[in-house]
Amino acid sequence: MNVELRHLRVVVLVAEAGSVGRAARWLKVSQPSLTAQLKRIEAAFGGELFERSRTGVTPTPLGRYAVDRARAILVDVDHLSATVSAMTAVESSAVRLGGFPTAPMSGIASRLRDHGEIEQVSIEVEWSTSVLLQQLESGRLDFALLREFPGFELRLPAGVEAITVVESESAYVALAADHPVAARTRGEVDLAQLCDEEWIGEPPDDSGFHVLFRAACEAAGFQPKVEHHSVDTSVLMGFVTSGQGVALISPTSYRMLSSDVTTRTLSGDPIHRKLVLAWSTESPRAQMARDVLQMASEAYDEAITEHARRDQHQQRMHVA
Repeated sequence: MNVELRHLRVVVLVAEAGSVGRAARWLKVSQPSLTAQLKRIEAAFGGELFERSRTGVTPTPLGRYAVDRARAILVDVDHLSATVSAMTAVESSAVRLGGFPTAPMSGIASRLRDHGEIEQVSIEVEWSTSVLLQQLESGRLDFALLREFPGFELRLPAGVEAITVVESESAYVALAADHPVAARTRGEVDLAQLCDEEWIGEPPDDSGFHVLFRAACEAAGFQPKVEHHSVDTSVLMGFVTSGQGVALISPTSYRMLSSDVTTRTLSGDPIHRKLVLAWSTESPRAQMARDVLQMASEAYDEAITEHARRDQHQQRMHVA
């Protein structure tokens, strides 16, 4: 059997789920079917990828290597697909929108599609702010929603302008719903309460977030154990759901949260950022900047409302 992309997705999903049964439920297939498929995949790799036990599965040394490489390949493939889609958009009737993964992109896109002049919206998702700015400068994007952290203000290239969408957005900490800290608190969490936790987040980038995060932890009296990185938000949530650690997320990340994850704000708001809308002045859609700003503001408010509604529902369930 030749290993295909769908097989790599299965390997990553099983690793994130921590059990074949849970992965089968996520895939909506039977556990015996997934078990048989996993055995064929392992045969193609030439060895066992997971050690089975009563409590679930853990990657073998070969499995850890396969999972890491599979994640990298899938990220590259997804990025390539998104880039090709953006480059082949019909210029005269399309808007090319960029942003970071947890931005309310779908909300902005749906509003753009409702605009009378727009027939197509293409989306480019990218963690790196500098890459998004380069794509605006080169004309590959019309608009982009960007993050700006204190002390790491954006340097806009020639031909790119920006305006603030959200003046200050606070970071939330995501924890497993049965995490002891979550059980003890209903509102804010002091960062020092998480001093012994392992953290997962996106790889270090050019935004300044990682510098500010470490500085905030040091101010709280500890050095953070940042043992895990992933550009895939589903991997991040799988890590938190399984109780292996915690993560910092944005309040607009409600769509990637499961019922097994809860969020808390951080006391003193030690980590926050500004959200800005940037656009290419050479874009044929540049005159829509004010309209897109309004769409981004509405989509953000909608995402915040959904996050609050989810938290209220989860708190009612906990009380019940």
